Amino acid sequence: MSDFPELDRLPYTVRDRILQGHTGPIERIQSISTSRPGLALHLHSAHQAVFLRATPLRSPDLPLYKRERSASLSLPLDAPAPRLLWNTATEGWMLLAYELINDNADHAFLAPVRESLDVSLVLDAVQRLGKVLTPCPDERARPVVDLVTSMWMMANRVLNQTPTQLRGRGLFESALHRFDPSALQGDTLLHGNLSPRHLRIKDRLVYAVDWSQACRGATGVDLALLAPHFVEAGCSAEYTATLMANIPAWSELPAAQVTGLTALWTLARLHSAEHGHLTRRPEETRLAHAGRTWLAYLLTGL
Repeated sequence: MSDFPELDRLPYTVRDRILQGHTGPIERIQSISTSRPGLALHLHSAHQAVFLRATPLRSPDLPLYKRERSASLSLPLDAPAPRLLWNTATEGWMLLAYELINDNADHAFLAPVRESLDVSLVLDAVQRLGKVLTPCPDERARPVVDLVTSMWMMANRVLNQTPTQLRGRGLFESALHRFDPSALQGDTLLHGNLSPRHLRIKDRLVYAVDWSQACRGATGVDLALLAPHFVEAGCSAEYTATLMANIPAWSELPAAQVTGLTALWTLARLHSAEHGHLTRRPEETRLAHAGRTWLAYLLTGL
């Protein structure tokens, strides 16, 4: 038994390596609730504060950790994201240790009443990501089609329900009719899951965290996946469209592909609202409602 029970899931030799080789004596630990299995801890020592992720090498979620590690190692210093300080795979565990920015960082707040603050900071950060991550710095990044395929799998489960179980089926079918995932290809390292949960703001700086869904594709894909979150936060579809139109990468994606991707994203949220983790289902339900609203607006422009 260690002085900090939060570390007791790790083998003694792994705990010792953390303390002796990296952080020094720990003064304080905070367990962090995340949607991903494994350990998520804030470690505070006299000289360092670290966000530690850890998962067993036999975990089915190991590919997420490997993808996050690969993306994080390739991020240039000027990318608005936490630095990966060290990583190791030993004694049956993979560990990723990041500079800690979350203790005093807030989730991005995208409601229009704060437009002059968080919204403008977020949009600036997303544009900066697109610039510094093109060309894609991660040679091992999966293609964006892989991300879309995983969304299709969830979407199909929803579409295969009986017609009376899926409200607005016509919207989704119309949006997906002209959708061509190959049109999303590009040479930008994408976050793949930008949301207020993964955009942290500290001292007026925005950090994109959790790169486990990273992929290579067109710059506008991250914007298309982020846009429904503005609607969920209380922005009108018209106002959201105005925000997106001011970013060059938005117009680089054909409107039919943005609409199709929005339909897939919304169907995936509907699937998670019904089958996902119980604590996340209310949020997924709200996101699915926002996605429908945004999708209906996008279809009026086609």
